Amino acid sequence: MAQGKTERVVSQYLAAMAEKDAHYQALDVVHHPHEANAAPVEIVDEIPNIDHRFGDGHAEILGIAVCDESGHRLSMLAPDSAIVVRVSIRAKSNLDRPIVGIVFRDQRGVDLAGSNTESEGYPLPPLMAGDISTVDFHLNIPTLYSTSISFSPAVANGTLERFNVCDWIDNAVVLQMTPPEGPMYGHFRFRCRVELNSRIGTAPSAGLKVGPGAGAPAL
Repeated sequence: MAQGKTERVVSQYLAAMAEKDAHYQALDVVHHPHEANAAPVEIVDEIPNIDHRFGDGHAEILGIAVCDESGHRLSMLAPDSAIVVRVSIRAKSNLDRPIVGIVFRDQRGVDLAGSNTESEGYPLPPLMAGDISTVDFHLNIPTLYSTSISFSPAVANGTLERFNVCDWIDNAVVLQMTPPEGPMYGHFRFRCRVELNSRIGTAPSAGLKVGPGAGAPAL
């Protein structure tokens, strides 16, 4: 379907896959609406999509789910909303310093942001082979000028400076984002508080003197 530089063709491929997955997920919610409001689960054992998977196999991703703050799975993302990305892992070998993380991508396959337990100052306890752990990432999704967002989970062992990837899944969950209210400028919208600066036009301060002649202020 495309030829050219690797980065450009891969981005086009990821965008096509994200669009396809979002379309199927939207249809699935229509045909199975009760699943979107299923009861919260503490251990996620479903991986909706696997575009690419790699790692040394010392741990595995069991599942990933994008939920609201009550733990119910979401079928769509709302702009400027609070979500929970739940990732369940299982150690297949002893891990002395496990790290769980996620990466967010837009529909073009561009990495928007990422987070992990170590960088957030939440180191995980060691895991023995067979242990299962679930990590919840609580975050606020900004208003994005984007049709879909993908979530890629990973588990590693080590430190931020030196680690081994145990399991990484590209675009495990892809969700459509509902259109923002009002016009959108740029790729995303900052939260912003606007106020009128009422100090402009007030009387001169005590240290300000009015000069002779032209009436221009002079210090």
